[in-house]
Amino acid sequence: MLLDGPYEGDFRLKKEVSTLLENGHEITLVCYRTGDKPKESIEGALKLLRTEKVIDNRRAGFIDILNSVFFINFDISKRLSGLHESFDVVHVHDLPLANTGLRYARKKQIPCVLDLHENYPEALKIWFSWRKNPLIRIKNKVFFGYSKWFSRERRMTQKYDFVVAVVEEMKERIVELHKLDSSKVYVVSNTEPKDLFLPVKGEKSSSDRFQILYVGGIGPHRGLQTAIAAMPEIVKKHAHAEMVIIGSGNTDTMNYLRNLVSKLKMEEHVNFTGRLPFKEALEYMKGAGINMIPHLKNNHTDHTIPHKLFQIMNSEFLLLVSSCKPLKRIVEEYDAGLVFEADNPRDFADQVDFAINNPEKVLAKAKNAHKAVQGEGLNWEADAKRLVALYDDIASL
Repeated sequence: MLLDGPYEGDFRLKKEVSTLLENGHEITLVCYRTGDKPKESIEGALKLLRTEKVIDNRRAGFIDILNSVFFINFDISKRLSGLHESFDVVHVHDLPLANTGLRYARKKQIPCVLDLHENYPEALKIWFSWRKNPLIRIKNKVFFGYSKWFSRERRMTQKYDFVVAVVEEMKERIVELHKLDSSKVYVVSNTEPKDLFLPVKGEKSSSDRFQILYVGGIGPHRGLQTAIAAMPEIVKKHAHAEMVIIGSGNTDTMNYLRNLVSKLKMEEHVNFTGRLPFKEALEYMKGAGINMIPHLKNNHTDHTIPHKLFQIMNSEFLLLVSSCKPLKRIVEEYDAGLVFEADNPRDFADQVDFAINNPEKVLAKAKNAHKAVQGEGLNWEADAKRLVALYDDIASL
């Protein structure tokens, strides 16, 4: 397996690794070395080979630029060149490492799997949209343009033996756009094991405020600007409403959102906590009136799915999502929460108003969400079977 990041921080990869190990596979993972991690370590049937050099933010940016020019990750490639073991398959995580992994697989004449965590070319359009530094803006325009990476996505998905998509909408997209044989594309989603994020027992927060909560990474595509813009309308009807945003983003992103709060004079009703330890964030989730996923709707968010959707569903916390295709499809299919029209502050406010005025109805939806995870297949146990089926198919070649 190849990953252009540290093993410790990638939840999707760790679930896949755990599943494959449990099913008798042996894995060598080549990934980034960060902090004081060793260059090599062994955890049972998992061998971790980290890059020779420690990868900090500055070096990661340098690697990204070189990768954009040559479509090779030289740090990962160097680590691969020192391998002398025999492997049966190469499994590459996400598009930036696709050519690095493909070259190695073709050299060794073994099958290769491309695991697309997201719609990477479309993501590049929005990830950097709020950056103000002119050098950063020029760098992103020159090295991370949509057309270049879309072309690479097409070429790589056509050349790889198997492709893993994170959601059905992503499979449909690449099969149609890149003229792929649908039988070589497997869907393994970002679900969670059934025994994680179970309903939290105990009393809810004693606060008399109705909390609208966001937990996660913060960026332009997350849609928090829509939620914040809805707050004046919400507060008109419900003066006790409060928005709590847990997480962090780059300086430009956070300044953009804080300036929006100030412009709307909502400082008393919107609270940025920064990152919090998991247990503290969970307490906020437990006490919140609504846990929201307000993503903007675009070709990136219409073809990916966040882990926290399934975390919130399994926890029986009330869910409010935007109308991005996968979010809307899942929530409406299982009657698992509320959906607002993406990018529409007025509709966001209307859904919050409905939740405040109809506590029994929204509680029923939260229970439906939990049932969907536990009894209707929206869990990692089901996705793990699809991942194992992929490797069974590879083994039968």
